[in-house]
Amino acid sequence: MNSMNDDSSCSSDDSDLAFANINFEGVDFDDGEEENKMSETEPKCNQEVMKEEHEEGIVASNDHVEKVYDVDPTITANGALAGSLRSMVVDQEEISMVSKSANLSAALETVTFDKVAVAELDLDEEAECAVEEEKHILLHDYFLGEGDGGDKKKGPSQSENASDVIRRIRECSGFLSQGQYIEVLCSQSAQNLLACDHARPQNNASVGQRIRHCVLTYCTTVAKCIEVELVAVAGLNIYMQSNYTGPSLHHSGVSRPGKEETTYGTVQTVNPHPLFAPQLKVSGIENKVTSKGDGEADDNQKEPPVDSSFHNAVLAELSVDGEWPCPVCKYPYFLLLARSILAVLADPYRPDWTQYVYDDTHDKVIIRKTEAENFYEPPSALFVACSKNVACASIWCGRAIVAHSRLLQGDEPSMTLWKEAKSIFDTSVEKYCNDLATKERNLACRVYLEYGLAEHHFDREKKGKQFFQQALECSDLDIEVTGAEGRRTKYQKKATAQMIVRAKPTTVGGGIKDFVDKDQIRTQEIKFEEDTILLDMVKFVDEDDNIHFQLSLLQQTVLLALCLDVKNDNPMDGLTGEQMGAYLERVLQQHDDWMVYASGLLERAWLESEKNHTRERALLQLQALADQHTNKLTFTQSTFQAAVEDSAPPQERLRNIHYIVYPPRWGVLRDLAERYAKIGIVTSAAEMFEEIELWDEVVECYRRAGKEKKAEEIVRKRLAEAETPRMWAALGDITGDKSHYENALKVSNGKFSPAHVALGKYYADKGDLKGAAEQFKMAVRIKPLSPHVWFRLGALSMRLKDWGTALQAFTEVVQQEPEEGDAWANVAAIHMHNKNPGEAYPALNEVGVCSIEVRLRLFLDSLFSSVFIIYVIGLHTVSQAQ
Repeated sequence: MNSMNDDSSCSSDDSDLAFANINFEGVDFDDGEEENKMSETEPKCNQEVMKEEHEEGIVASNDHVEKVYDVDPTITANGALAGSLRSMVVDQEEISMVSKSANLSAALETVTFDKVAVAELDLDEEAECAVEEEKHILLHDYFLGEGDGGDKKKGPSQSENASDVIRRIRECSGFLSQGQYIEVLCSQSAQNLLACDHARPQNNASVGQRIRHCVLTYCTTVAKCIEVELVAVAGLNIYMQSNYTGPSLHHSGVSRPGKEETTYGTVQTVNPHPLFAPQLKVSGIENKVTSKGDGEADDNQKEPPVDSSFHNAVLAELSVDGEWPCPVCKYPYFLLLARSILAVLADPYRPDWTQYVYDDTHDKVIIRKTEAENFYEPPSALFVACSKNVACASIWCGRAIVAHSRLLQGDEPSMTLWKEAKSIFDTSVEKYCNDLATKERNLACRVYLEYGLAEHHFDREKKGKQFFQQALECSDLDIEVTGAEGRRTKYQKKATAQMIVRAKPTTVGGGIKDFVDKDQIRTQEIKFEEDTILLDMVKFVDEDDNIHFQLSLLQQTVLLALCLDVKNDNPMDGLTGEQMGAYLERVLQQHDDWMVYASGLLERAWLESEKNHTRERALLQLQALADQHTNKLTFTQSTFQAAVEDSAPPQERLRNIHYIVYPPRWGVLRDLAERYAKIGIVTSAAEMFEEIELWDEVVECYRRAGKEKKAEEIVRKRLAEAETPRMWAALGDITGDKSHYENALKVSNGKFSPAHVALGKYYADKGDLKGAAEQFKMAVRIKPLSPHVWFRLGALSMRLKDWGTALQAFTEVVQQEPEEGDAWANVAAIHMHNKNPGEAYPALNEVGVCSIEVRLRLFLDSLFSSVFIIYVIGLHTVSQAQ
């Protein structure tokens, strides 16, 4: 029998034989009396079982720990004894493990809260007015036309006899429609809400739990629930404006004197609200707004430094499942405020993201108990009844959850947030998508579209494909993806087959409002230079294909979702790019919304950056889209008019941001920096990486630029602030001093594989092959899935005539990379050296197969492109014949 520690793997034949020899004779698979007795026994709740096991089930002595089980095992194998009472004897060495397990069981106790059944409220005039105002401003995405807003004179909610809460709702609605979100957070509505705080920090209540307490206490009527909802929406909008759409809240020295600076100063009065400043460790550094005097502006003025203690305290509140939020985000406090309010309004019984929901049914919620006694505050029956009449809470709560998820830096999306998001979106679908009357189809389309995008962001199976198709069905849009003859270049005489997306609305109406400045929106696009041979758009032979029907904004976002679905469903090859390009070209035919148009430009730039003739425009386009987050003067917005006057206001940019996939500010900068570094513009790339605090990339770019001293200066500065294995290894790469790699291993307790690899390379360069081989062995022990390290180890072992290690190393390479022909050749060479030609022959065959496959793949790629062109021409011919 092979040892369990043997590195060699069992063959499939051995595994089948081992399974076949299992003896099932004497095993009783029928239900016995004991099993029936177990099923009849009433199950105990988790908390009681854990308590009894902890207090009665474990009996400790000096020699062993004995646990008594009251249930008889009924299934035995190979004559194993079965008794009516069994005991498990644990060795002395395992006592500590049992103790830890018991403590863990006690820590994982659950608490059950019953949900109170409440009757629906009869809405009074105030509640009806509030719901009407909520639907008007939030279901239409707080974007009102000229003459609309908080001062309009229509409806009962606008009468002079309106109550104080209705007046405050009208005031907040007006601020939202004008993009004045800070005024909402400074309003009397926000002050009244936070005045209800009675949960002091010394009671172990987090800021999110204190906000929940304020909402539960203040919201005693439907109107107050809607008033608080508007405060939350304003907080979410500020966060989205600062991190996704722009413009920046800071003037950066190019704005009208005094205006934006005053706005930035106002932000600091509510970031955070003074009530939470002590608990969030505000030091006051960020609240100091620098100024150079009346009317004087500094073109190089930057935002004041971030209060790191406050910033980290807020990020700690937003962390989920141990995943830390992105540290370069701006104003995360406003997301925390919005999440805490919207979560309790949308689902009053569900705790926040810091609590693990064990089970959530229609009549109870089971939550894992924590150390804090006030970890969860159940809602009152009155609050539950009032919150049921808030129309838009579930929609906006889902948007806040998606924004929260995109903030986290984990390798995998948070399952805690996904469970919450799925529950909220299911509620929205049930609420808005059952009655698909004509006037409700657009709302249902929005809900399906956002649900699909949520699945995309959370990386679920199919990534929203089902909901994208349902959104298409509700959008009254007829789409045909086909081929047509056209020209791509200015001097092209013979038309060739091109892919085209024909989109036509099936109903009349839903057009774009006249007050949208389309020329302003189109300023985002970067045109080709005059000497470029390419056309901005494909010129089709049939003039009917150059005429496009007017689509609504919602229909344009559906086209972008279908383009995303093509990207998710197919590998990124030439055919996928052609399909995506056809969708994007159709969307870019219209320029009706700032962010929808920007999203189309961004996707097109990503596709064009891979092509030689379009790479220059693509990079300029990416730079322009990155610059529009700020008001800074750059080479893509070099004047005051370009930076401020031609820029869309916040409310226009935010109008459709939740219906598209647009990356955050740090995502755009990282993508642009990586593309700059790829083509050799490393200094600019290093500056962008430094802005978003990707220090490994900063060091690598400066090293490539020959600025080792600058790179070393940055690394030493970071090490002075906090020692990390990556920074020590980076310093070793710069200086060539092996002691820095050793420090990296010391800091990581020997678990930082790149440091072992770097030391292996160092010893190999010095001629110490044995030392290098030992380092590579330690590297692959830590990270076995490293074929390039295994290859280095195999090559060194061959030079050291350690044929066993060499064979094992190259075997690992070919198992992980079956197409690595050099590794197969080395395997064959080792077998020949060991005089084992029978094993060498199959390896040599694999060498030939690998080389043939490479040539065959190149041939198939060219053949596939030709077949695709013939396919498109055939589609075009069939469509003409019909």
